[in-house]
Amino acid sequence: MSSPASPKRHYHGKREVVICAALDEFQQQGFQETSMDRIAEAAQVSKRTVYNHFPSKESLFEAIREELVNRCGHLQLDAPNDEPLEEQLLVVGRKYAELMTSDDFIKLSRVVLSRFIQSPLQVGQAITGREPQLPIEEWMRAAQREGLLPQFDVEQATTEFAGMITSTEFWPKLIQGECVPNDKARDAYLRSIVAMFLGHYGHPKARGRRR
Repeated sequence: MSSPASPKRHYHGKREVVICAALDEFQQQGFQETSMDRIAEAAQVSKRTVYNHFPSKESLFEAIREELVNRCGHLQLDAPNDEPLEEQLLVVGRKYAELMTSDDFIKLSRVVLSRFIQSPLQVGQAITGREPQLPIEEWMRAAQREGLLPQFDVEQATTEFAGMITSTEFWPKLIQGECVPNDKARDAYLRSIVAMFLGHYGHPKARGRRR
């Protein structure tokens, strides 16, 4: 006899199968052209199973959008420390670039972006919003508390720092399918971004710590 947890695991598993199938169909066919019947067929489940989890195509799309936002939280950054600030920011930038150019994130982003173009008010700020940048923003606030960075508008600074990275890697891969730079090329442009960032937002105390 199955334990009480078994049906719950099964339910969660079917839900993920439906989301994955919908993601593929939305990406290949577009939101408007994809039907719930097609999603059920692609997921190899009954139409009733699809509707048990998602009452409408819009609610299914919202689940995909939430998945994109949730994946943003996977950016794990170590707390600021006494290591050279340039090297810490290089790690922050590298991890952000790796997240934003990962195959799963790009795939999700393409689906959400296509829906955004059709119905911007429904999708909101799933891609262009601040969710992917929040861990960086929190890191910078922690660096300010530690005296590594002076006081400044963290939200604005984060937008600038992350924006330079997304313009270099995320958007070219998302729109044109370009390959991401190798480690050497990535580190070269990230060091340039870090230098520009610290040139504007750094202070003598922080520079002293980096020596």
